Order: sequence, then C-alpha cells, then structure tokens
Amino acid sequence: MSLLLLIDGYNVLAPVAAPNRDPDGRWLQRERMKLIRRLVDHLTDLQRVNTCVVFDATKPPKGRPSSFLVEGVSVCFATEHAEADDLLEEMIASHTAPRNLMVVSSDHRVQAAAKRRGCGFCDSHTWLDDLLDGKVASACKSNQQAEQGRAGDGAEKPNRVVSEEQVDAWLKEFGF
Repeated sequence: MSLLLLIDGYNVLAPVAAPNRDPDGRWLQRERMKLIRRLVDHLTDLQRVNTCVVFDATKPPKGRPSSFLVEGVSVCFATEHAEADDLLEEMIASHTAPRNLMVVSSDHRVQAAAKRRGCGFCDSHTWLDDLLDGKVASACKSNQQAEQGRAGDGAEKPNRVVSEEQVDAWLKEFGF
C-alpha cells in the first residue's frame, strides 16, 4: 500500500519543543519519541503503516539506523540530504499516487512541492491540534481535501447573483 501521510517531523515539533532544554542533551530524542508516541496513540493501525515521519539529521541518533519502524510508523532521518525538506521533496516527487498523499508541514517550500504534484497538505500546528483533539479524520485530511469534500457534499452553493436593486442599495449605503 502506498504512503498516505508524510510528516515533516521537526516542523511539527518546533512549536511544542521544550523551551528549557534538558541539561543531559537528550531533549530532542525525547521530543521525537513524544511525537511518534502521539501518532501511535491517535492513528489507526492502517494509518500508522501508511505514515512516514522525516527528521533532519546528518547522522541518525546513536544506535539507530537512518530509518526504522515504531509500531508501524516509518521514521526516517535525512542522512543523505542537506535537510529533511530535500528528502520530503524527493519523496513527494517520486510518490506513485500523489493525490492520495497528505503532507504535514508548515514549510512553504514543502507545501509548494506538494501542491505541484496535486498532494494534499496541512500546516503542522493545525494538523497536530486536530490529532491531539481526537479529530483523526480531520488530521489525516488536508485543507485542500477538506475543501473538496465540502464542495462535493451535496450542499447547494448560495446564489451569487446580485440584483441591480441590491447593487444600487449598496452603492447608496457606501456613498457612491
């Protein structure tokens, strides 16, 4: 099954990373694992096996390979790339079903890559809020996909035709 959820790991962590970093230097590892634990706790089994979290790293954490699984969630460190954004762009570009891919990142470069391929995308903080609020369906659906869903939900769009009388009334109201 193809990847459905691609997450810019540090981009999601940045707004919530501890301001008083632990003196032992392991705060970043703890924050990464907290994010992964949240994914494991809030996503379904099927969503987890179709999720990949990408982190910046010239070297993976000590004792870890550059990619591994945690209860179905793929975790990748961008060891062969200058930064995670490069790997994310590569993964977006090579995805075989981009319309089924939702990219979680507030980085405009990554969002632009997703948009070019027709992928869905969502800002990190919005996505994380939805996930933590138990709105898994919303968290796994991009803003773009949500808009498409609302447009296709059978609800009639309001009539946008404005009568000449309404226009005249507005012009008079605003002094024109």
